[in-house]
Amino acid sequence: MYLIASPTELEISKLKENKNLWASFNFLTTGFGMLESSISLTKFFSEHKVGGVILFGVCGAYMDSGTEVLDICLAEREFIGDFGVAIGDETEYFTDDILKNKCEFDLQNKLFNKVKKELGALKLPYKSGNFVTVNSCSGTLKRGNFLRDKFNAICENMEGAAIAKVCELYHVPLVEIRCVSNMVENRDKSKWKIEEAIEKGTEILTKILPGVIK
Repeated sequence: MYLIASPTELEISKLKENKNLWASFNFLTTGFGMLESSISLTKFFSEHKVGGVILFGVCGAYMDSGTEVLDICLAEREFIGDFGVAIGDETEYFTDDILKNKCEFDLQNKLFNKVKKELGALKLPYKSGNFVTVNSCSGTLKRGNFLRDKFNAICENMEGAAIAKVCELYHVPLVEIRCVSNMVENRDKSKWKIEEAIEKGTEILTKILPGVIK
């Protein structure tokens, strides 16, 4: 069985309503952020055998990254973006001689290739690139631009790297696909399109998942 995981019930609920997915997928609402998502996924892996994980949710796109609101994004790599000392809108990162924590995860695996192939076969547009996982959402344009440039990234989220770490530990392939709900700029929630992003992401996943698990 494969696992569809999302941070919140809002993000996963419409996928769970699709009875056609039940024969091949389990569902997990991981909880919001790195701590909750890593704990819940570890517990799930300890109780179930999983062939692969599809992580779905919304994300914030970095300005001038070639990514816009309601774009579908596929993660090539995940980076922990704020593991260090916060200094204004920037981060002073811990050096390797201080801590040995892994902060970069390569997600280009067989499952990633299947998803990419299916998106192409169905002529579904998407953006592929580096994602940044943060503990605090970027609330200013300057902060977003700093992370974009530091990691050559297209978007940010709050769970991806933690999920990737657990999947790596259990040798389970992970693919992370998200839909952009907002741009990372000086925070203005009136511009956000969370429900529309979930709707579009759900529609895309519903189309590609049958081909992915063949």
